[in-house]
Amino acid sequence: MLKRIFNNFAGLILVSVVVLAVLFGIMFMRAARAQEMAAVQDKAYLVAALLELGEFESYTGLVAGNTRMTIIDPNGWLIFDSHENADLTVSRADRIEFVQAMSYGSGEAVRPSATFGVDTYYYAMLLSSGNVLRLSRTFYSLGEVFPAILPDLIIITLAIFGLAYFVAHRLTRKIIKPLAEIDLETPINGEFDGFYEELEPFIQKITHQRNEIAGQFANLKHAESQRREFTANVSHELKTPLTTISALAEMIASGMAKAEDVPNFAGKISSRAKRLVALIEDIIRLSEFDESKVERSFATFDMYETAQQVMAALQEKAAEKQVIIQLEGKPLAVRGNSRLLYELLYNLVENAIKYNKDNGRVAIGVSKENGRNKISVVDTGMGIPPEHQSRVFERFYRADSSRSQKVGGTGLGLSIVKHIAEHHGGKVELSSTEGEGTTFVLWLP
Repeated sequence: MLKRIFNNFAGLILVSVVVLAVLFGIMFMRAARAQEMAAVQDKAYLVAALLELGEFESYTGLVAGNTRMTIIDPNGWLIFDSHENADLTVSRADRIEFVQAMSYGSGEAVRPSATFGVDTYYYAMLLSSGNVLRLSRTFYSLGEVFPAILPDLIIITLAIFGLAYFVAHRLTRKIIKPLAEIDLETPINGEFDGFYEELEPFIQKITHQRNEIAGQFANLKHAESQRREFTANVSHELKTPLTTISALAEMIASGMAKAEDVPNFAGKISSRAKRLVALIEDIIRLSEFDESKVERSFATFDMYETAQQVMAALQEKAAEKQVIIQLEGKPLAVRGNSRLLYELLYNLVENAIKYNKDNGRVAIGVSKENGRNKISVVDTGMGIPPEHQSRVFERFYRADSSRSQKVGGTGLGLSIVKHIAEHHGGKVELSSTEGEGTTFVLWLP
């Protein structure tokens, strides 16, 4: 970048200097021509005055050098010509300067000379005798002057270019310095003293993108950590029931099990198999959320009626633990996937029963609050210790693993609840007091 900016500066300066030199040369030539033409006119007036006085010999010295003098009679024929090779047989009556002098008293013209073959300036004056005095000067003398000043012009041009080269070098470094001092590892925090304010949006965008990339990288690391943990947990959760099933099946197959123990063993195998099926179904469900393959067939339905269905489905489990389920609220229209929200509420109520005390209570609430739909599940169970409350929605996380093993479950229920809530644009909030109970609140748009 430094080299490109410097080359651009140097190229611009070189072109500027060359153009300046050319323009200076053109201006010099024009000024020199104008000066030459003025000198011819002044000399013509002086020669005319001497001729009027009859001092013919005096003017011959005035027309020495590259100035040529001719006297033309009213018919255009030469009376006198200071140039020894002049053609006296050619009439000058059609020359512009002669015609103007005869008509207006004076005239001028610039044209290639037939005698010299270069541009020549002609100035003519009408004398009192009726003749025309004409002085001319060729411009080839200017070509002799310009080469004389050309070395000086070249030296000046090189000096200007050298100075400009040095300035371009310093200026390029000065321009690049703020860019080279940018530290993209540290956010600028809105401080741009000594910096190009035009680049402020660009630097802010880079900083924002850098923060986004860092956040994404952190999320990827977290996701990778969760994936490894999930894989380990799945392996463990699958291995435990499979080991039990395998051991019991081998005992039955080898005849080691007594006849009266076979029904009991078969029941245990069936129970472990059901647990495996439930675990696999939950894993598949979570993978669908991870890959955004969950159905979005939303429709408006009554959440209060769904709560009634959940309560009826779990009434038997509640009765086994002597837990009373209550439903509070009134019909509430909700737009969403009724099957998924049924599953969400089923998981919450089932957990409230599992982790409740004997003769406990579970209250399901359906209402609208501050323009949002509120579905709550409150239990009088064991509660969740404060240090575990932030992690209960993680996959396979159990606040009390020993109790969780006793009551069953896959350890994925609350994770599925969270994903279903987010799938509907909602969220789940948790509040719990250890030993007193837990409250889950689902907020839906």
